[in-house]
Amino acid sequence: MAASFNKFQSFVEILGFGDHHLDAAGDTFKCYLTNNVPDAALDDNKADLATATEEHGYTAQDVQNDYTETAGTGTMTCVDITITAAGGTVGPFQYVPMYNDTHASDALVCWWDYGSEITLQDGESFTIDFGASTLSIA
Repeated sequence: MAASFNKFQSFVEILGFGDHHLDAAGDTFKCYLTNNVPDAALDDNKADLATATEEHGYTAQDVQNDYTETAGTGTMTCVDITITAAGGTVGPFQYVPMYNDTHASDALVCWWDYGSEITLQDGESFTIDFGASTLSIA
């Protein structure tokens, strides 16, 4: 299931101030599920965007981020995450935000919009596929 990538405006601001360390030895980044529509201009912290109820095998997940630079382009990569509903449903959700769990206010970074509401039934799985790179800075 293809998803569209979007970044929060505050990510760019605090990245410039050195508040995000994108490499594996730096900060811990996590993804979570929500059915609340993200606002790129107004949402800054995880508390601004409610999470789906953490139950039945679902909790916010560490993306195991890393960061490299080649020829002036920085690339953040993440390990794909699979969530499997166990003992009940997970969701509904449509959006998968990423936040910096090390940052004092759990600063939001970006989100993926899956286009429609998803509810995992008991035993069903959902994979957040980051592809070859999660985000690039050129």
